[in-house]
Amino acid sequence: MAAAKPSASFEESSYPIVVAASDYQAADNHQLSFKRGDRFTLKENSSEYWWWCEAQETGERGYVPVNHVTTLHQWEIEKIERWQDDEYFGGYGHLKLHLEMLEDKPRTTAYLKAVQLGADFLRDKVVLDVGCGTGILSMFCARVGNARKVYAVEASEMAVHTEEVVKCNGLEDRVQVIQEKIEDVDLPEKVDLIISEWMGTLLLFELMLESVLTARDRFLKQGGVMWPSEACLFLVPCTAQAVYDTKLAFWECQYGFDFSPLVSLAKCQFFGKPIFNHELCSEDCLSEAQCIVRLDLSTVKETDIECLTYSYSFLVKRPGCFHGFASWFEVAFGGFDLPSGEEYVTLCTGPDHKQTHWKQDLFMLDEVTMVEEQDEIQGQVVIKRNPYWRRHLKVTVDWWVKRRGIVGEVPKCSKDFLLWR
Repeated sequence: MAAAKPSASFEESSYPIVVAASDYQAADNHQLSFKRGDRFTLKENSSEYWWWCEAQETGERGYVPVNHVTTLHQWEIEKIERWQDDEYFGGYGHLKLHLEMLEDKPRTTAYLKAVQLGADFLRDKVVLDVGCGTGILSMFCARVGNARKVYAVEASEMAVHTEEVVKCNGLEDRVQVIQEKIEDVDLPEKVDLIISEWMGTLLLFELMLESVLTARDRFLKQGGVMWPSEACLFLVPCTAQAVYDTKLAFWECQYGFDFSPLVSLAKCQFFGKPIFNHELCSEDCLSEAQCIVRLDLSTVKETDIECLTYSYSFLVKRPGCFHGFASWFEVAFGGFDLPSGEEYVTLCTGPDHKQTHWKQDLFMLDEVTMVEEQDEIQGQVVIKRNPYWRRHLKVTVDWWVKRRGIVGEVPKCSKDFLLWR
């Protein structure tokens, strides 16, 4: 395609930066191909349709279509919107969520026990608390762990109140509260430990983990420690008769009238997303749980959590109605030399442990399947980040039941669940 003759140019020192708003495949060798997010230096404002640009990464020059790029300022605004930071940090600026977390004894006690166990390691060390909230983990590290310095980073308005709490407890000489997003923080030194409570629904939801990894790559010393140091997400097929009865079977008949035309709508509205805060009983598990995601916080990369895939085969241990899958997670606080005879502290949100504010997550299928002992529930689960709404996920579950002693093809099913967009 013949582009218009350049009509305007810029002084070398004032070349604007533009960002690709979408992918583009060049039609000829006068144009540049690029991916969404690529950056260019705008060399010449060639026409209202085409700009002559230089790719910042490769140095290549060519024409780019104007309707595929945006200004750096607008890109940054849209980036913030995609992360929903105002909504996200706004929620953590109020006490409701912090009350829920502090009331969660298994959660908070696990962090305290980790600090107590690692006190020898923490003594005189430098700590970074990412998303410190009310500052409880920072104060654990300072008072119980005797850390020399704790940088308590909190992006929400809660940071103002956290600073008061720190002063009230006489720890302002060692705990420094910083009200910034971790991506915007500059620290005067590297740290020995990064501590954070980043886990959410299905372990990953809200993707605070990405900020923790950014902190690790920028601030953690060589050989430094991450708490949690490891995280595992578990999945198990289960029965959920009470949920099925109250959300789906309910519509079959009411007051002598047939409400069954609403069943399909109920499946969509009640079972189209996972049911969080579900309280799973061990007796409802049809098989042994399997770890479908395992993260080593010292090595995992941001790109590793864009899409996670796991193929499973569950051997049914007890007969029953297969209504769906339940999930929970476990994290460990390792990475340092243990005192003799001790084990690393773990925090598990599973049904065999004390209930936490996360409880368990339930993924209800649209159809009920009866399973017998020694049947196999096989399939695959894919957890994928929303490419636009970066704190959100889509979970795709494929499954089929392989009957004991029956050979041949079996019907295969698939369902998508949104968390939450």
